[in-house]
Amino acid sequence: MMTSQFRILAIVAASLALAAPAYAALGGAPTYPVTASSTSAGAAGQHSAAVARFAASGSSPAASYTVSQTTLSSGTVVSEYIGAGNSVFALSWQGPTMPPLKTLLATYFPSYVQALTDAHVTQGGGYGPAVVHQSGLVVETGGHMGAFVGRAYLPQALPQGVSADDIK
Repeated sequence: MMTSQFRILAIVAASLALAAPAYAALGGAPTYPVTASSTSAGAAGQHSAAVARFAASGSSPAASYTVSQTTLSSGTVVSEYIGAGNSVFALSWQGPTMPPLKTLLATYFPSYVQALTDAHVTQGGGYGPAVVHQSGLVVETGGHMGAFVGRAYLPQALPQGVSADDIK
């Protein structure tokens, strides 16, 4: 009797694990589902959960990327900048709460935490925006209670023709 209950529990647990969404983030696949709706570059940021295709201007070949916006249950809007190979090269957020940076930064999260720890020790503590500028990772967070903003990007992964100023 006990083994049959264990088997059923094991089957249910395995089924739930298979049904759970796979999360990736910065440097990987989008964390949140990319919606099928689209908007023009001029209207970007006006629609929640919208996808916009952009082409960078200039004499270099056009850089094409997608921005997928998701509104979290907290009301915070997260934008994922998706380039070639369906890979997220940048993120931005704004809203009443911080987004789950551990999830969004994924494998870059330990580097972020270590850089903040090092900066805290070097500067002797204090409060203020959390800023990390490394050759392979940039994270900038700021704001105050109820109004947080930030962005994170991989400088080496920015498509040709895209600058850090494009990550908003």
